[in-house]
Amino acid sequence: MTELTFRARGTDVHAPTDVDPAVARKRRLRLAAGGAVAALLAVEGYLVAPTLGEAASSLADVDATWFAVALLAVAMSMVMFALTRRRLLLAAGVGTSVRDAVEAALVANSLHATLPGGPAFSTAYNFRWMRGAGASSAVATWCLVAGGLVSTASLGVVALMAAVLVRGRASWEQLALEAAGLVAAGLAVRWVVRRPHVLVAAGQWALRRVNRLRRRPVETGVDGLGELVTQLGTVRPTGRDWGAATGLALLNWAFDAACLAACAAALGVHGVTLPLLLVAYTAGMSTSGLSPLPGGLGVVDAALVLTLVAGGIPAAQALPAVVLYRLISLVGVVVAGWVVCAVRQVRPWHSGDVATTP
Repeated sequence: MTELTFRARGTDVHAPTDVDPAVARKRRLRLAAGGAVAALLAVEGYLVAPTLGEAASSLADVDATWFAVALLAVAMSMVMFALTRRRLLLAAGVGTSVRDAVEAALVANSLHATLPGGPAFSTAYNFRWMRGAGASSAVATWCLVAGGLVSTASLGVVALMAAVLVRGRASWEQLALEAAGLVAAGLAVRWVVRRPHVLVAAGQWALRRVNRLRRRPVETGVDGLGELVTQLGTVRPTGRDWGAATGLALLNWAFDAACLAACAAALGVHGVTLPLLLVAYTAGMSTSGLSPLPGGLGVVDAALVLTLVAGGIPAAQALPAVVLYRLISLVGVVVAGWVVCAVRQVRPWHSGDVATTP
């Protein structure tokens, strides 16, 4: 009787509740992607568990004070990295809080260091986060490119400082050439940024060639590319903006190198001078992109150990120091990023950016 009464009023008690199909589909995709990421992390954890167990047994006598210093240094490194990107966004007229920038940097780093094809996922996540913060597509693209340039240039400065400190092994002529190269690269970037029509012409020429190779209409995407580059030309950072971003990027590398030094001190490793530290660190960081494994596993570790050994540190001492450094700067930061990512599923940072899973 009750069901008949409801139907007489035009309501079907068996009808499902109104749920937006698009929202339900995104929810299912998010759950599936989250499950896939969890399975991948479990497999990676299983594979590296024996190595981590052996490393942990060799780190039994870590000095607690220096270990805390290493943790603080790597935390400050991530903060400086996040502030670099935040400064570039501010230069483009987009504001965001320090907390949002740090959390986004942690999540992006975890995507980059954990997933196969991590750089692509990390870039996509950073782009979506900046769009959620209010940046246009052009501004987000500019910030990604500018951030990469500033980070690379600042690492070059660290390498130059290392060469200066060990000038007994490098001639002043070589140092002058390296410095001239950095200056020339900076001037070239500045020249191109101030002349967007050059980017438009070069990009359109390349796109037309690609369209011909792919047997697509020659003008496909040409107008859109021109519009994007024209919008990029409206971003006019000042010299102060570039200087602040570069300084923050240098601090990012400096704190990370300090983490390596603190790890060596925590294990009682002696002989890690500043020149050796900078040479080993730049050697490790410059090879990080050569490894097919996430986080530069294998390549970075080998470069750090070999450089320290070449500098006079016994291998039996260099290896545990590098292992401890990588446990903190890679594994620890990745775990922190995934924790933030999990919290992000419950508490989104921006209303326009509601999903962290790529």
